Amino acid sequence: MGGESVFDKKHVEPSAMGDVEGLLEHFNLPPAVISYIRRNKRVIQVTVAAILITVVALALYDSYRQKRIEEATSALTTAMQKAGDDKEKALGAVAAEFAGTASARWAEVELAHLTMAGSKFKEAAEQYRRIRNDLDRSDPLYALTSFGFAQAKEAGHEYDEASAAYQELKDIDGYQAIGYTGIARILESQGKTDKAIETLTTYLSTLADKAPTDPGKRIIEDRIARLKVKQ
Repeated sequence: MGGESVFDKKHVEPSAMGDVEGLLEHFNLPPAVISYIRRNKRVIQVTVAAILITVVALALYDSYRQKRIEEATSALTTAMQKAGDDKEKALGAVAAEFAGTASARWAEVELAHLTMAGSKFKEAAEQYRRIRNDLDRSDPLYALTSFGFAQAKEAGHEYDEASAAYQELKDIDGYQAIGYTGIARILESQGKTDKAIETLTTYLSTLADKAPTDPGKRIIEDRIARLKVKQ
């Protein structure tokens, strides 16, 4: 047959099988590779051990993280089923015990809603602001907390900040109607009827492709008509 293949194993004494030197020869590694491994045997052992430890640690962390997410989801579900003070306490516990999870964030939003429902507008606005400041604009909760903030400021008659929040909302997909109508509502409350009509008319122009019977379009048209009567 032809020359010796690198896959042809050399004879190794049984007593040498447990020795690294014997294993290196057993696998017919090139002399240069064997020499390198011999020189750096300790470094290689430490590196392999470090890799194994890292892999195990990551696996354990992933398992822990998944379990924590599941526990947080369960705790939030339970909290949402409660009422009154019990609900508020349960939501607070979720926010504190599972900080950093999506469930904790939702618990914080629900707490802000409860504060708003209790007519504590300034406190609610601050809660919404704090949550929103930790979010990216791409996060669905960003628009939701901006809306909550705008409502709280409007209810507290802090119209400048409310208008600024509604102004931002009218440029976010799915919140355009809320943004435009919020601005128009504030303008109307300030006696600026002409500007309120102008704002709603601008929004109505973005609905040109909607059917005349579209509910959203009809609502805006009705509001414009009502405001014109007040002029």
